[in-house]
Amino acid sequence: MTDSEKWAWWTLGIVALTAIAYATFVALLKNPNAAQAVFALLALTALPAHSRRYFTGRMLDERERDISNKALLAGFRGLWVVFIGFVLIFGFARGWDTSITVPMWMLSSTIWWAAMLVLTVEATTTVVLYRRGAHA
Repeated sequence: MTDSEKWAWWTLGIVALTAIAYATFVALLKNPNAAQAVFALLALTALPAHSRRYFTGRMLDERERDISNKALLAGFRGLWVVFIGFVLIFGFARGWDTSITVPMWMLSSTIWWAAMLVLTVEATTTVVLYRRGAHA
């Protein structure tokens, strides 16, 4: 298993842990505003030695770099599809001339969920491309 695959599995575990912790905090505290503290768990994605953040040491080879770039692109494409879907749903449901007032905690929570979506799609794509073998 390559370092990128290890990173992907670690990231999927951290994202699942964060989602479960968020649901648990909302259920126990009955306040999604206070439950935002669990998003700090996402910082654990940078913890392992096999993280993709190579400031020094071994660099990615061509195949790993290609898989990494495809996975990152898939993550941002997934975020774009969700964003466009969100805008279309609210546009058709509430009307195109409606303004939406959002509390600050909900805006920051949305950004955290978007980061989790990008990490999940990126890690899943990484695992799939490595398992598939021929990625080109």
